[in-house]
Amino acid sequence: MSRADLGERWQRVFDDTEATAAEYRDRGWEALALHPGDVNPIADEAQLHVLLPGSEFDAVNELLSGVPIESIRVYAAGSETASYRLVVAENATAEVAVCVPTFVLDSDNEALEAAATDAGELVIRLRPLDDRDHVEFAVDDPSLFFQDPAE
Repeated sequence: MSRADLGERWQRVFDDTEATAAEYRDRGWEALALHPGDVNPIADEAQLHVLLPGSEFDAVNELLSGVPIESIRVYAAGSETASYRLVVAENATAEVAVCVPTFVLDSDNEALEAAATDAGELVIRLRPLDDRDHVEFAVDDPSLFFQDPAE
């Protein structure tokens, strides 16, 4: 399922992504708000593949080149068919942040959560359509990603 199929809730996650990146920029950080074309769970690898436009991938690849991710923040929302997460990877020392909107369909959620729990992490893999390269970071506590937004 692509973002076009997810409707208004997905658009609100994009709006939250833009607002979050703007808050970081207001504090003097370099922050990117990403706009995935699609998000694919790879349950057997405990990964979420986030497909980015080439120019956005190049920007995040350059920004994070040589900059380790120090912390991950996860903001949650849900709907009847999918779980939405805004994942913010940050390095406070370098004052950089990458804001990544994601979704997981309810039909994929259980298998992905089980694999991530077993692995002890959920890897977020950013990649362009041509798959020439990738950027990865991990949510070290998968429960942050899968926790019900109502909790």
